[in-house]
Amino acid sequence: MKRSFNNCIKYILINKFAKTNGTVLDLGCGKGGDMAKWDSINTENYVGIDISDFSIKEAVKRYSKSRYKFHAIFLTGDAFKTPVPKLLTGFEDQVPPDYQFDTVSMQFCLHYAFESEETIRSLLENVSKSLKVGGMFIGTIPSSDFIKWKFEKLKPDELKWGNSIYSVEFPQKTIVDGSFVPTYGNTYTYFLVDAVDNVPEFVVPFEVFRGLCEEYNLELRFKKNFIETFNTEIPKWFQKLPKPLLDHMRRPDGTYGVSGDDKGAALFYLAFAFEKVGYE
Repeated sequence: MKRSFNNCIKYILINKFAKTNGTVLDLGCGKGGDMAKWDSINTENYVGIDISDFSIKEAVKRYSKSRYKFHAIFLTGDAFKTPVPKLLTGFEDQVPPDYQFDTVSMQFCLHYAFESEETIRSLLENVSKSLKVGGMFIGTIPSSDFIKWKFEKLKPDELKWGNSIYSVEFPQKTIVDGSFVPTYGNTYTYFLVDAVDNVPEFVVPFEVFRGLCEEYNLELRFKKNFIETFNTEIPKWFQKLPKPLLDHMRRPDGTYGVSGDDKGAALFYLAFAFEKVGYE
């Protein structure tokens, strides 16, 4: 799947739901690849946390060589299991009051928290406590709806599907009476050309995820797969996207998007947005 298409979806998600001139907590920030997107909405304060020390060092290098207007700090830590205030020890004067942000973002990483119920609950408590009331939790994850649909099309003895771009393989049948079994720790192996090399990942049964979010005062505001997101949202945001990004998505017939095997790979993912609700 074209990286430019992924970046387009994230641009749309950030422009649609993140607060302009706001504060951002980017969990699983990697090497800081989304900083230009946050800069595009005039973000004022950015905190990036990732479990990989190497990725954090690369993000620091990228930020130091940039002209981004926002203030940023980067930290190595496990936000799945460690409270955010503890991770931010020593940086209290550089983060929002009460450690509450306008937006929490998790791009292509939340599914690893579905290793166990304990881990995903720990993460969602972190997310909820890190958001102001009215703040948005946005992200991208594999689509359990798509996985279920693909399983229904497979032959009884088949456990793998894919194309020249990606592949998914399960160790055993994982859907019983329409539900994923087990709910947590439901492992598959994922391959994406030039990006992911046969890495074990975990299914995120979306309705289970949605129910858990509601327990932590996070209410669903948006859920669409990447193709639906692009088709419904691109007319609103086309003019706001960087021209080099659009050029990479321009097809031979002059239209924009992905097709063929790239489209098949894009259907594997969905974008989501939840709002933090509560009473002052």
